[in-house]
Amino acid sequence: MSVTLTLIGCLVVIVLIKLFPRYREFRKYVEIIDRIPGPKKYPVIGNAFEPLYHGRDGRWAWLCGLCAQYPEGIFRIWLGHVLHVELLSPETVGVIMSSKSVIAKARIYNFIRPWLGTGLLTSSGEKWHRHRKLITPTFHFNILESFEAVMSENAEILKKCIKSEYEKDPKKPIDVFVLLMRCTLDIICESSMGINIHAQTNYDSEYSKALHNITVQAIERMYRPWLHHDGFYRWTSHGRILERNVEIAHRFTNQVIKERKLARTMQKQSPTEDFTEDKPKRQAFLDHLLDACERDNTPLTDDELREEVDTFLFAGHDTTAAAMSWALFSLGNHPDIQDKIHQEQLKVFGDSREPATLHQISELKYLERVIKETLRLYPSAPAVARVATEDLEVAGYKIPKGTTIDLQIHHVQRHPKHWTNPDQFDPDRFLPENSQGRHPYAYVPFSAGPRNCIGQKYAMLEQKIVLNALLRSWRVKSLVKFGDEKLHHDMILRPQNGIQLYFTPKNI
Repeated sequence: MSVTLTLIGCLVVIVLIKLFPRYREFRKYVEIIDRIPGPKKYPVIGNAFEPLYHGRDGRWAWLCGLCAQYPEGIFRIWLGHVLHVELLSPETVGVIMSSKSVIAKARIYNFIRPWLGTGLLTSSGEKWHRHRKLITPTFHFNILESFEAVMSENAEILKKCIKSEYEKDPKKPIDVFVLLMRCTLDIICESSMGINIHAQTNYDSEYSKALHNITVQAIERMYRPWLHHDGFYRWTSHGRILERNVEIAHRFTNQVIKERKLARTMQKQSPTEDFTEDKPKRQAFLDHLLDACERDNTPLTDDELREEVDTFLFAGHDTTAAAMSWALFSLGNHPDIQDKIHQEQLKVFGDSREPATLHQISELKYLERVIKETLRLYPSAPAVARVATEDLEVAGYKIPKGTTIDLQIHHVQRHPKHWTNPDQFDPDRFLPENSQGRHPYAYVPFSAGPRNCIGQKYAMLEQKIVLNALLRSWRVKSLVKFGDEKLHHDMILRPQNGIQLYFTPKNI
């Protein structure tokens, strides 16, 4: 018995000796971080109780209220033992966005790695540099022009879907967010993989449901510190839901890659034969990526191809749907601005009903300003997160290596020091004369610096094409007043109750 107690005592002493230096190091870290202002924290849980208490519906209002308390543009918050430093001003986020070394994404992105792997969004270091260099040419505007037909065709389908809903009951509002989600999914699937899953007509698409469930699980996991450990998470109901949906998504993309590579091989072996059933009608992102691999002699494995295709799909699906939904919501509350869009359309198109050409789309300068102002007030990605890969100093505060840094884009773009009447919807903020002298990081809906969004031109083109198609046929009026909207703090800035709009044909 005494021998056993002695062994146990020795073991305890060894563990304490091992842990004490780590404890001292952590205490030193906490002392540095607690110099940054922030809400009162509690032992073990830190501030994690509050977002859990408010739940998914109340998280956005809670975060906005918290941000309003720190006019310096920086504060810290603890989710369990994980520290987050929040940056809220152009001056503070500019330090991070402009850095060529602080480009590693934060831990939250690990929560979608089961789906995206280490594609362009989630990777860092040498792999990120190599893939960014390889993929950048695929977003050249000449290539983007080839996606115009896909966008226009699906916009016409969307118009038919709205007309169908309108004819059921002209006095009933239509949730345009749901319809736009389906439309952008069709566009991004055909743009990225060369196939149309017909999400606008097939509401029960297994693939589209899987994508939605993956993103919901990722954000819910972030606010539950006990689910952060991968080993434990796999055994929970949340982990099993994620695993099932990732399997569905991967199976779909893998099959597409297999078929496209086979079609390319057959075409090379017999270039004079017509493989109508096998080869794509148009070049998709996957085709351009395969071309780039051959041209630069930089082969990617099938897993790497899937990661980049899935990343393109993830980054270009919900984001553009949300942006266009908020644009229509804003226009539905500002009939005078909607009138100016219609006047511009009349000037560009006259009484023509033909689909818009790319040249005509480029002439819609006021519509472009409307989209920019929408993205200022409702950035699709309200925040992005990095991890400090070195010790930093921001606004006079030290941020130690390893700290998670959240760049709160939504609050940056409403900063009262840089925007007059920041909560007002005013597209003329983006007139050239009104944009002069603006802080370079006051408007960053696509992030900025080395890790800016590689697909921002694609996103802007899609929004202009789809919104123009809708607004040439319909006037919209919002059920919810501007300023009364309720939002979800998810990976994107998602409306809690959809975007309910009344549609009226323009010829009435």
